[in-house]
Amino acid sequence: MNKKKILHGIVNIFVLPIVPVLFVLKYVLRIQFIRIRDGRIGHLAENTELFLRRIELGINKKKLKYIGIASITPANKQLLSMIKRRILTIRIPQPKAIKYFLKILASYSILNKWRLFYVLTFKSNEYYEFDNGKPALSFVEEEENKGKEILKEIGVDKWFICFHARDPCYLQDKYKGDTSYLHFRNNDINNMIKAAEYITEKGGYAIRMGAKVEKKLATKDPNVIDYASNYRSDFGDIYLPAKCKFFLGDGCGINQIAQIFNLPVAWANVAPIMYPPFSKRDLFIPKKIWSIEKNRLLTFKEIIDSEIFEYFDTKLYEKAKLKLIENTPEDILNITKEMYERLNGTWVTTKEDEELQKKYKSLIKPGQHCYGFTAKVGAIFLRENKDLLK
Repeated sequence: MNKKKILHGIVNIFVLPIVPVLFVLKYVLRIQFIRIRDGRIGHLAENTELFLRRIELGINKKKLKYIGIASITPANKQLLSMIKRRILTIRIPQPKAIKYFLKILASYSILNKWRLFYVLTFKSNEYYEFDNGKPALSFVEEEENKGKEILKEIGVDKWFICFHARDPCYLQDKYKGDTSYLHFRNNDINNMIKAAEYITEKGGYAIRMGAKVEKKLATKDPNVIDYASNYRSDFGDIYLPAKCKFFLGDGCGINQIAQIFNLPVAWANVAPIMYPPFSKRDLFIPKKIWSIEKNRLLTFKEIIDSEIFEYFDTKLYEKAKLKLIENTPEDILNITKEMYERLNGTWVTTKEDEELQKKYKSLIKPGQHCYGFTAKVGAIFLRENKDLLK
């Protein structure tokens, strides 16, 4: 028996005395305890939103009174404040020992097994909820006024998009340790400049998001705004993605804010490709994968039919002698143009586009993680990479 199982067994013995109390609370008083994942903005947003949507859609029980357990240091105070309007939330200090103990209780103990106390989860393939559910959170009048002041402060007086590229800066600052296992997900923000400048040519603004960022923007366009470097706040991190025309990103945490408000996203550099965005409103293009041993790009079928499909550690790619290739500035510009034209009703889908979409989606088999996803792969990307669909 490994150490984890021994530890989980000890925890179960420790919590046995409170099981009858929690049974009475749930089945007599109709009170259900849940753990809110608030350490990262993506989990705080998507896990909680999914839970609330499932209540409204009748998937989770509406008659229970849910009480959330959260920390006093959430990844975003504004978002947790909005969640507290929907879920009665108890906030407690969570140093490492307490946080680990709560994780075991909510994920691995008998409390979780019997659904007396469990963590809010998210598998990133809940397409039904995000295609059919309404946003669970909203801004009150005071917050709307505050948001308008932020837009005024940064000089935005008409429509805008938000954009973001994941880099190592945020996690390194937050966890003060080795985060290289996630480096395969990082991207160069300046590869998005062409797309951002396209938006300003169309009369909008492009606002660069991020809590901690590695690089400043390599542009002199005054309508491309480096909010992350100059204006960033917890409130702005929620308000701006909730009000943008669409979010241009790569699937990391801040991207999820637009998704929980049912706003379209265009994701570039998706890796692993088992994680497309969540709804039919959305577009995405994946990173390509170069095999050093085969001296060529892997086809999508080769990726999807192998364990590479689920690789979520930089070392796994390195061990398999694989190199992830970032989307080019032109790739990102193309998906931005497509999203802009779709939203403005000027995009023309060809018969070839329909066939290429079907071909890509047919590669995902029942039982695989993103089977049945409803987002679209960027049309121009598929046209230019038909050889990878063989």
